[in-house]
Amino acid sequence: MNLFPHAILLRSQPKPFFIVFLLLISLCSCASYTNHYFPVNNREQRASTLGFSIAPPSGINWYEKLNDNSLYYLKKIQTADYSIYTKATEIHLEGTELEAGKFLQYVKNNKKLNTTSGDYRNISFRYTLDKELSPLCIRYVQDYEDHGIKNLKKDEFIKVQKNGLVCMHPETPENGVDMFYVESVKQSPKQQDQSYKDEGEFFLSSLKFYPVGG
Repeated sequence: MNLFPHAILLRSQPKPFFIVFLLLISLCSCASYTNHYFPVNNREQRASTLGFSIAPPSGINWYEKLNDNSLYYLKKIQTADYSIYTKATEIHLEGTELEAGKFLQYVKNNKKLNTTSGDYRNISFRYTLDKELSPLCIRYVQDYEDHGIKNLKKDEFIKVQKNGLVCMHPETPENGVDMFYVESVKQSPKQQDQSYKDEGEFFLSSLKFYPVGG
């Protein structure tokens, strides 16, 4: 059963910029957990030529893949009732979207769920401004219930929490990164609590900016 919700992407440049070491991905001889994912064997920062770097989530059994300008991490877990994955996407903005107020509205608009089907319920969105890394940096938490997953019983649904960080580079604010982790938990009478939230938080806290030319 697939518990992964659809990811909502910010508009981004089509050209990929992530620097991924070939020994980590293309030369790995291990079998992937799922198509195009490979075991995380190196925990060094993954760098982008846009002027930032991130590290894989902490913990074991993480797998990674690069797709265009997005870097994904998926944790292998021995249950179908819980899942966690992370994603970092390079983004590019121009003009008035770089003003503080409009930047916040831009993030809200691009994280909005499509509710026309009625599958998503009890949606909440919370955000805070985080200027420690950049003047244009927003931390957010999105909660919702997904009642549209097939093969679930009538009284079951998937509870989803998405924790994210959208930050533009402090020196070149037209470039930045949208990164988040998503936890999905099946809600049922026999539900058992399980969470790897700390590993997702490690992923978010690993973001570092550096001078593009340095």
